[in-house]
Amino acid sequence: MNQAAELYLIQIIEKESLVGMVTFDSSATIQNNLIRMVNESSHLEISTKLPQKADGGTSICRGLRGGFKAITSSNQRTSGSEIVLLTDGEDGQIGSCFEEVRHSGAIIHTIALGPDADRELKTLSTMTGGLHFYAGKDINGLIDAFSGISSRSGDISQQALQLESKALNITGKGLVKGTVLVDSTVGNDTFFVVTWMTQKPEITLQNPKGKKYTTSDFQDDKLNIRSIRLRIPGIAETGTWTYSLSNKNARSQLLTLTVTTRARSPTMLPVIATAHMSQNTAQYPSPMIVYARVSQGFLPVLGANVTAVIEAEDGHRVTLELWDNGAGADTLKNDGIYSRYFTEYHGNGRYSLKVNAQSRKNTTKLNLKQPNKSLYVPGYIENDQIILNPPRPEVPEATEASVKDFNRLTSGESFTVSGAPTGGDHAHVFPPSKVTDLEAEFKGDYIHLTWTAPGKVLDKGRAHRYVIRMSWHSQDLQEDFHNATLVNTSSLVPKEAGSKENFEFKPETLKIENGTKLYIAVQATNKINLTSAISNIAQAVRFIPPQEPNIPDLGTKMLSPSLTVFVFVATLLIF
Repeated sequence: MNQAAELYLIQIIEKESLVGMVTFDSSATIQNNLIRMVNESSHLEISTKLPQKADGGTSICRGLRGGFKAITSSNQRTSGSEIVLLTDGEDGQIGSCFEEVRHSGAIIHTIALGPDADRELKTLSTMTGGLHFYAGKDINGLIDAFSGISSRSGDISQQALQLESKALNITGKGLVKGTVLVDSTVGNDTFFVVTWMTQKPEITLQNPKGKKYTTSDFQDDKLNIRSIRLRIPGIAETGTWTYSLSNKNARSQLLTLTVTTRARSPTMLPVIATAHMSQNTAQYPSPMIVYARVSQGFLPVLGANVTAVIEAEDGHRVTLELWDNGAGADTLKNDGIYSRYFTEYHGNGRYSLKVNAQSRKNTTKLNLKQPNKSLYVPGYIENDQIILNPPRPEVPEATEASVKDFNRLTSGESFTVSGAPTGGDHAHVFPPSKVTDLEAEFKGDYIHLTWTAPGKVLDKGRAHRYVIRMSWHSQDLQEDFHNATLVNTSSLVPKEAGSKENFEFKPETLKIENGTKLYIAVQATNKINLTSAISNIAQAVRFIPPQEPNIPDLGTKMLSPSLTVFVFVATLLIF
């Protein structure tokens, strides 16, 4: 715990913040009133008071009251103050101070450490507008939880960003190598932190220009909590940093590597990733949706590789690739919000969320074309005179800009599931997801359809078959889909979820003429006949362009009579 808390104090909290600390078990002790975090000595003044052991008992309300007192004793108001509450225990009396907490106006962020932590911690966060995180008792999860709590000052340049967070189980005398990418939007206040369980590893770190740092360059913590850190002087070099961690112990041990940084300068907007679930609680069999937003300033970042790792209380992990394709759980394509359905519940309890967003080989873009919802008024009337406004600003031709390679990690709030079975296969509950991007067009006598494939279970796996129907009227498909004209899809084999489907057919049973308008919809079915909702309704219009008139070739034989007639007509007019 102290390894993660020290990292939070030194690397996450903004400079010039006022920070105090209260420890509690069955009673509470104010270790520090508020101290302004300006340098290493102010960090040490608090971190040296981190608890080394707990004497037993958990009185959350006493801890909170101690926090309120530390704030007011420092001539500050509790209203608007932020409190980070961490506990692994349960308090049957936590509800006794809810009204006092509401009245304080403080924002309380909570971290539930391990499965025994009080279930009402989430209530404290919800009622005060704070964040709630769950962390298993491994150091990596706790570091990620602390890293998810950033200041709400609005100064993005001071916000700590995670570039890497890894837990590495290295065999005895083993060696692990890896890379960390520092992109051009960050690099200020960059820290590399390594923790271990039994023996300090041998560390080699090399920047993109070849400069090497070794274990001796890292600073040992002064609290004997088995961690060392290296702060890169000035601005960290842009590019790929390589590292190696060598376990000098004969037995395997768990090592963690955490890299944090801040924006390169106050005027440089960094790429930022945020994550959350569609709701904080889920009652099985309701599906949930994972959302991750990747942006630079107000502009969405497109084409990133975004993955979410969701971990249950028992340690079971599910990894999901998130999509920004406008299909399945994703509402709008290319808006920088990546999403995916989550259905793989592994029992009841709390789940944690961690998201990794990255770009490699310059595959990502900034979407510069943002919809302008303001109405342009060309002019107005004043004293019976028309006054023209300046011309509407032209939209720049460039709609995208390249984004250099980057890597971001972020933690979303934890969520709670109830009523779920312990197994992870729920194909008998969830149907394929609804097709939302069906498009249709006539190509000659054929209708060509395209859509994004749903899955066996919502947007995962592969559907068993498609049912496509068409009608002269869209309302028939909406209200009586099963009686609309069926399209033969015997040759159509569904692809893996997220793939692009293409299908062409000739409407043999309907009379197609110029101007014919047909409406088409599709449903997907899995092997146990769970069927998706009816797709969006696509329209195809048959248009046969008129033939050009057949103009005769005017050769030399026609030239003289033509000129004669022309002159004759001209003469008549003059006469």
